[in-house]
Amino acid sequence: MRRAPLVAVITMLLLVTTSCRYLTMSQNLEADGAAKPWWCNPTESNIRVNDGPASGSVDWYAGVQKAPLTWAQCHQLSAWLDAANDYALQWPTLGEAEADGWRMVTPYFPGMGTHHVRGGVTPEMLVDPAFDPENPILDAVGLDGIFDPTQPDVLQFDGNGANARLVGADYYVRTNTGLPPEGFPGNNDWWHHHPYICHRYSDARQIGFNISNSQCANLGGVNVNLSNYYMLHIWTLPDQVYTPDVYAGMVPCITGGSAIWDPQDSCHVQR
Repeated sequence: MRRAPLVAVITMLLLVTTSCRYLTMSQNLEADGAAKPWWCNPTESNIRVNDGPASGSVDWYAGVQKAPLTWAQCHQLSAWLDAANDYALQWPTLGEAEADGWRMVTPYFPGMGTHHVRGGVTPEMLVDPAFDPENPILDAVGLDGIFDPTQPDVLQFDGNGANARLVGADYYVRTNTGLPPEGFPGNNDWWHHHPYICHRYSDARQIGFNISNSQCANLGGVNVNLSNYYMLHIWTLPDQVYTPDVYAGMVPCITGGSAIWDPQDSCHVQR
């Protein structure tokens, strides 16, 4: 049993320096009697997920504490993270993603990078008389009510140019319950939403969050009510993990117009 802490340290280093498989690692840790790995055991302080001008004011997780998963939950999560990484890494750069139909909806922002979707709201949709911005149903453009853990809905890159590298991925899911979707195992995946997003008519870029209709119109856009759409980040890609919380809303490694790719940098463990 004395080697368990060493196994945990080795597992941590492997996962921030290579594309090792999360499921294999979690199974090995359980077999060795080690502690739960970081992606199954959040240590970041519990903060309100919806604070800030870009988000809503509802805190669905009031009174909820993040906690270590069971081993069964950890293995399930690990398998899904492996599949999500395999899917997202088909587009390692922004240029490759855009060439294959992914479209930038928000440019690079520190802590997150860009947001790219395949489909989503389009300029044609915004001027279509049949489109209801107060009740947008976006199933036909890839943003639906289905949570598929193996295929994230949003890709994030560390810059706005074609050579920008993939840093993370998101899920974006609609519900009709007034509550976030049932997502990953356990209670650690704290979803957030952006109730009203101003979309620019010319290119459907998201140019304002929770601003008034008149402010949005002055920017050349229209407000779209996305109160029933919920977002969740995951940070599991090689050299871009964030060990305090795999679902953190923002991470310190994405900074300076790019990202810090040194797996030994403290930004990967900074709280």
